[in-house]
Amino acid sequence: MHASLLLADPLADQLDALTVLVNDLRGEVQQLRAENAQLRQQVCELKCDVGYWKSCHAGTVARHLKGQRELEVANSEIRQLKAERFGKKSEKNSSTDRSNELDDPANSPPSKKKAGQQPERPVPERRDYSHLPLRQQIVDVPESQKLCGCCGKPLADLGCKTAGEQLAIETVGYRKVIARTTCRKPTSASTLGAR
Repeated sequence: MHASLLLADPLADQLDALTVLVNDLRGEVQQLRAENAQLRQQVCELKCDVGYWKSCHAGTVARHLKGQRELEVANSEIRQLKAERFGKKSEKNSSTDRSNELDDPANSPPSKKKAGQQPERPVPERRDYSHLPLRQQIVDVPESQKLCGCCGKPLADLGCKTAGEQLAIETVGYRKVIARTTCRKPTSASTLGAR
């Protein structure tokens, strides 16, 4: 009997050690699963952040390219204006003319008139289109927009109607048939034989 107790003790100890080890491993597995869930959540959030930053980057690149194009246009305009201002064609006097004549402001020629309506001229009268036929069109708000956006109740008609006129030109397509009358001499046996 003592021998069986001696043999049972190491097995019981091993079983207890294995039970403790399994319990420890189960705890570690639960901890790893929790960490894994947290890491998955972080990966999800980082993917969302990546999408956001990619869209921000794409917008910034588009603005940068637009700015580059505008800068190129502005630089080309500057080059053109400098060429017009300081180029050879801007110098009117020949190189042999070395006179230093200054213009007298009192004798300056009158300035050219600007294009468009002149200040001293009366404003032209508005044209009268009352002889044209009138077509009236009533524009109503769609039913979906006749409800208040805050409370959802139907809107009340205030009776305020605004009208504006607009001149419209219509081109009408049509078919034109031209009928021509022609004169034919009657064909007879006598005229056929004469030929």
